[in-house]
Amino acid sequence: MIIRNEYMDKIERLIDKDPIKIIIGVRRSGKTYLLKNIYHYLLKRDIPESNIFFISFESMKYNYIENSKQLDEKIIELTQNIEGKVYFLFDEIQNVENWEKSINAYRVDFNCDIYITGSNSELLSGELATLIAGRYFQIDLYPFSFKEFVQYKQQIDNCDISNLEDLFNEYLKFGGMPSILQISDEDKFSYLGDIYATILLKDIISRHQIRNTDMLNRIIDYTIMNISKDFSATSISDYMKHEGRKISKDTILDYLLYSQDACFIHKVPKEHIKGKKVLLSNEKYFIVDHGFYQLKFANIENIGSILENIVYIELLRRGYDIKIGILNKKEIDFVCRKNKEKIYIQVAYKLSADKTIDREFSGLAKIDDNYDKYVLTMDTQDFSNNGLKHRNIIDFLTSDYI
Repeated sequence: MIIRNEYMDKIERLIDKDPIKIIIGVRRSGKTYLLKNIYHYLLKRDIPESNIFFISFESMKYNYIENSKQLDEKIIELTQNIEGKVYFLFDEIQNVENWEKSINAYRVDFNCDIYITGSNSELLSGELATLIAGRYFQIDLYPFSFKEFVQYKQQIDNCDISNLEDLFNEYLKFGGMPSILQISDEDKFSYLGDIYATILLKDIISRHQIRNTDMLNRIIDYTIMNISKDFSATSISDYMKHEGRKISKDTILDYLLYSQDACFIHKVPKEHIKGKKVLLSNEKYFIVDHGFYQLKFANIENIGSILENIVYIELLRRGYDIKIGILNKKEIDFVCRKNKEKIYIQVAYKLSADKTIDREFSGLAKIDDNYDKYVLTMDTQDFSNNGLKHRNIIDFLTSDYI
């Protein structure tokens, strides 16, 4: 596997620092490999192997550990007669009941540095947040970006990367879940389907004891089908009624929340650009990897929404807080904030006609502030005008700047 430098750069700055490092991401997005990257980096720093404890709760070696008491017993056994600082690397720790108390105790009782991965955003809610408030650093991990995809193709597959457009078409078709890159093209969707089923079973159905799994599947399918589009619990309920099925809005909202907790879908609220008032209805949803859309629907006619999904997840990788902007009934795809920076972004497939150019640029032109405004498309011709910037999506995805 490649070294995911974007994440390792953050982690290297935090090694031997007090905060507990908590890596959160959807199942099979590469958390275990990142933890192994950390393990090998610690060895390169001449830390004795005996002082580094890599514990995966999905491994046969440790999957018998079901609660904090069993975990404490194992840690006491492993650390006997160990001198100096110890490094705990816990993979998929949400499998251990009451793990929060143990982690807090290790922080107090050991001279240690702690790294945790989990497949649920609830990891930082409730008791853990109370126990270690101000003592953890969260790192959100996502599937491969296009830039990482290209890096993998070059370093692992020894591919010629001179034709980025061909590589992007492959990325567009199959997505960026790291483990599918090792699979032949004819088996990729089958394997991606297995990943999808595992996420649903382990991180949504089993965790929340859902009995009506067929309805859950239909709601998630509806969400995937409508990425980047406005919808609400009411519109889903109406859709289900049309299919002869009845489900309450509260149950729909619960299922959507569970899917968010599993890091599988992302809800993006809308805000008025003037006044910054957040609107509480008709949010948009995106999925953590566009490959799941292709798995379910394989509809290239919806390429505009797929590209919007790719750009949204890329902006999350780059650390932006993102909302949908509303200005005079016009919609701005993304209003992005990071520190004191703010940018506005529109995403489209191609600016093929004057009408399309007007649609994508006119909303941005009405925003009367001095922050940068971009239109991202697959066009290679530069359509920048009147201070509004146009960029090619592939160029945006492979560079370090917006």
